[in-house]
Formats: sequence, structure tokens, C-alpha cells
Amino acid sequence: MIINISDLFLSLIGGIMIGVGCSIHYVTKGRITGISGIYYGVITFNWEEFFWKLSILSSIVFSTGLMYQIFGDKSIMEGSSLAFNEISKITNLSYTISGISGLLIGCGAKLCNGCTTGHGFCGIARISIRSFVAFGLFILFGVLSCLITMSEQKDEGIQKQNYNYVSIIMIGLSLVLLSGALLGAYLNNDQFIDTIIGIPVGLFLGIGVVFSGMIKRTTILSFLSLQQWNPQFLFVILGANIVCYFGFRLLNKPIFEVEFQYPPTNKVTNVLLVGASLFGFGWGMTGICPLIGLALFPQFTWQIGLMYLGSVSMGMRIAQCYLNKYQKVEDQVIQFNNKTDNEQNDRF
Repeated sequence: MIINISDLFLSLIGGIMIGVGCSIHYVTKGRITGISGIYYGVITFNWEEFFWKLSILSSIVFSTGLMYQIFGDKSIMEGSSLAFNEISKITNLSYTISGISGLLIGCGAKLCNGCTTGHGFCGIARISIRSFVAFGLFILFGVLSCLITMSEQKDEGIQKQNYNYVSIIMIGLSLVLLSGALLGAYLNNDQFIDTIIGIPVGLFLGIGVVFSGMIKRTTILSFLSLQQWNPQFLFVILGANIVCYFGFRLLNKPIFEVEFQYPPTNKVTNVLLVGASLFGFGWGMTGICPLIGLALFPQFTWQIGLMYLGSVSMGMRIAQCYLNKYQKVEDQVIQFNNKTDNEQNDRF
């Protein structure tokens, strides 16, 4: 077991920041902050929600880029480990592992309707049975995957770019996208308040993942490793869930909406079990969830920025095609059952 008290303290603080970001979104708009769903809305250009979702993602990239400029090769506090992984810890990922991990995570997140933020932070805080089951499977299959694939990780990667300049470019790009989101939302009045709210949500999430150590994939892999277990991620979960638990119960209704928006069902289905298992296995291969994949943009590498996120996008689209077909079959079964019931009633 590896324990650094300073790291545990920062993980708790970072988890609290993540919880604050999720609570702001819930209290104001009544929404669960699921990064995988937000990301999917952007890559599919769902214009009804596009601008506020882009606002959150851009704010995450901006905040982590700013944090990289401040703490890139330093510790946040005395005695703690470095705020960010060395680039070699990211570039030692093979493109194959990155691609497979992203594909599994994309499929899994879409099938189980959530990721580490949606299920692990918001769902558990809501005492959702689905989220408890899903997050448990994330960890179970993450441990299994980490055990199987750890030997596939190369010892050292390479650093080709000056990442101080790369992070500055990403900060500038995020500001351009954020400005575009604000302009688009201003022209589309229905999303303007949502887009404004998305800024502090994204900022708290971005700063939170850096303080908590989640930005470092080694933090997650060490949590999922049985050989050198590190409890740091537990403190992230604790901090986020404490804040979300109380934050979600502050008001009887959101400030800018009529009611809270909950997932359509609380049932534990086979689709949820399969999706959560796929997500967990992919998560254990890289230690990177969709939130962290986006947060690592200021440390842009082809493994994460292109191969991983591209595969996440592809996996989500594949899973959505399956869900569309599955839903059609389910609707046909319901219609058939209703028709049968009506025929039986007619006989009586």
C-alpha cells in the first residue's frame, strides 16, 4: 500500500471541488453532470443542447490548461507528488491499448448511461441503485483489466513537444470555443443561461481533477492495482459524494427549471450490466475516463487526443446504433403485448 498524506488531503479537496461543480449544475438546472453524455451531445451536434455542453467541455480544458501552466512540473503543496504525470507516463501507452480502451469506454458509457461522474459521483450521491451497481462493476472489471494489461505498458515514453507551448495553444483554443458557445447561445436564447452556468461547472471540474490527482492516470491505475494499491481515489469519491449528497438536497426544485431531470429508470438491466463491465475493463487499461481524456488536452498526445477520444466517439456511436435497434424491438414487443391484451379484452 502506498500512502502520501498530502496527496490524500489534496484528493479530498479536489473531490469537494468536483462535487461543487456537479451541485451547481444540479441546483441551477436540475441536471446530472455526466461527462460522457455531455461529450456525446457535442460530437453529435445536438443543437438543442450543443452550446451549454460545449461550454462545460471548453471550461474543463481551459482550467486544466491554466493549472498546467502553474503546476506543470511542480507539486501543488509541500510533500505532495507532482500535479501532473510526466509526459512519458502518457506516451508510454500504445496506440492499440488507447484505441481498444476508448472503444470499450465509449460503448460502455453509452450502454450503462453514465461514467465516473454520472454514476460514481452524482449517482451514488442520489442513492441510485443503478449507479451503485454500475460503479461497482467499473471497479471490479477495472481491477481485472489492470491485472491483465499492466504488462502491456511500456516502461518509458517519449516527449517530442514543449508542452508549455502546447498547453497555451489549448488554452487559446478553449477560449475560442467558449466564445463561440456564448455567441451561439446568445443568438439562441433558450440556451444562454445554461451556457453561462456551464462555465463554473467546467472550471470546478477541471480544477478538481487536477487537485484530486485524477488527472494522473497513475493515480487511477494504482487504485485499481492489487500489487501497489493506493487509496487516493477513494478520497476523491468521498469528497465529491459528500458535497453532492447535501448539494442535491438543498432545494425542492432547481432555480431555473420547473423540476429536476432524473434518468428515465432506476432498473438494473442487462444492458446496464454489460455496459458497466465494458467501461470498467476499458478504464483499467489506461486509467482514463472521458472526463480525464478531455482534461488531458493541454498535455496533448496522439494517444489520448486522437486515438483514445476518437475511439470513445466511435464506441458511443456503435452503442447508440444498438440501443436504437434494441428500443425498436422493445417497442414492438410492447405494442404486440398491448394488442394481445386488447384482443383478450374484446373476447370478454
